[in-house]
Amino acid sequence: MKSGQNTFVALLELLKVKHTRDFSNKYFNEHPHKYNLFGLSKMLSDYGIENVGTLIEDKENDIFNIECPFVAQAGGGFVVVSETPPCPLKGELAPQSPNSSTPQSFSESIHYLRNGKKITNTIEQFIKIWSGIVLLVETTPNSIEPDYKEHRKKEFFNVAQKSILFLAGILIFGLAYINNSLYTNFGKSILLSLNLIGVYICYLLVLQQLKIHSNYADKICSLFSKSDCNDVLESEASKLWGVFGWSEIGLGYFSANVLLLLFFPQLVSILALINIVALPYSFWSVWYQKVKARQWCPLCLIVQVFLWSIFIFNFIFGFIRLPEFDFIFLKDILFVGSVFASLIFALNLLVPSLSSNNGMEQIKQEINSIKADENVFKALLKKQSAYEVSKTDSQILFGNPDANLLISVFTNPYCNPCARMHKRVIKLLHDTKRNICVQYLFSSFQPDLEFAVKNLIAIYLEKGQSEFEQIISNWFEKGKPLKEAFFENMQLNMENPCIETEFQKHETWKEKTRLRATPTILVNGYKLPDNYKIEDLRYFTNLDL
Repeated sequence: MKSGQNTFVALLELLKVKHTRDFSNKYFNEHPHKYNLFGLSKMLSDYGIENVGTLIEDKENDIFNIECPFVAQAGGGFVVVSETPPCPLKGELAPQSPNSSTPQSFSESIHYLRNGKKITNTIEQFIKIWSGIVLLVETTPNSIEPDYKEHRKKEFFNVAQKSILFLAGILIFGLAYINNSLYTNFGKSILLSLNLIGVYICYLLVLQQLKIHSNYADKICSLFSKSDCNDVLESEASKLWGVFGWSEIGLGYFSANVLLLLFFPQLVSILALINIVALPYSFWSVWYQKVKARQWCPLCLIVQVFLWSIFIFNFIFGFIRLPEFDFIFLKDILFVGSVFASLIFALNLLVPSLSSNNGMEQIKQEINSIKADENVFKALLKKQSAYEVSKTDSQILFGNPDANLLISVFTNPYCNPCARMHKRVIKLLHDTKRNICVQYLFSSFQPDLEFAVKNLIAIYLEKGQSEFEQIISNWFEKGKPLKEAFFENMQLNMENPCIETEFQKHETWKEKTRLRATPTILVNGYKLPDNYKIEDLRYFTNLDL
């Protein structure tokens, strides 16, 4: 699913967890394990939602006792169960309805969501497709989307931009409608309305073509028993000459009609002639769906209805007139043709780019799923340069010192890329709940800047990991220009021999490895592969090399 309400987002909404739809959809769609329960569990944990997977052995009885909402494996995928019937009292499950062999409680309804669609089924039917595997969830006071405020701000500005654009469009439409006195011409107003609806229907068709979820499009496309818009839109005949999609042509056609009726209503007779030229397409479209595709596309049929409706109103209001083939007519037909061609060509160029952008999430997910495979990561990691490193080389550690994964960061207090890397390290620690061990090995550009390394070592030794983490973050953010002044009033004992001892450990390791580039990331001594980012290490917290 490229957009819309997936299992993860549906669960967030039922749990009333603060989140933004765009980020949550993107996060789900790009997650390497989005198709399994392990991945869904990890995503929920990242949102601060407690969860546990279990197998229900006695499905017939225990289903009534599971607190909603919960995730269930059913029908080869995962569904979000939003409501189950009340738990029957002891002894009430066995009685059967007079005309049925099924216990009465099993005939009651269960409500769940699959791929954004609300489904109601009987308990009996649901149990048949349910494997018994469930993911139980519970919110806490800390349940919220990571960086929610930042994402909420972006969402607000995005909505504001769309709202301003929409209002500007309405304003332009209203002014053009009034300035050209279209309100005094009932026929042209009817045509304008029909074409506006045509624009919307073709817009839904384009969404279907791009595989972008739309509740309205889905409802319309499921009107008939033998209807599937996607089958028709993906057929060989869905494009003129294999280049121009009929949905794009339709959207361009109705959009051009709207623009020309608004700003050049005097050209309505030419639009009526173009409409007549377009009518034979409706016969071909219906024939193709019935005979060739053997599937109906309700959206496509609605477009044909509007083509004929426009023709009928053109005839009723006398807009169909034989033209005089003079210079004025040729000039007008050239102008109208240019408008139609411009919109259709523009949409033909735009839609593929939207389609490629829309497919990026799927591509990223496929890449992430490969990168998150431990065997793949191990194979690539062991092909990298290896350096001898241990926790005795530096005691500047973050996270869990007993973790299997040791991430060594060769860093420089005066290095701007190192400052950006530090922010990413802190986020990684947060995302992994500090279940990894990050080791800092310091260097400096030149001897007169060694004071920064020694002061930071002193802070770690004297003030502990928690305070050190805050101070080094402040240093990278605003302390570098202050130089020695940044460390004033911190009451550090720079005469402590342990500071020099630790400093020399870092210097010895640097000379032994001959590394100079900062920041350099090592994973258990191996250089992080170029096609991996430090953020990817969140998938390997229990990696055993």
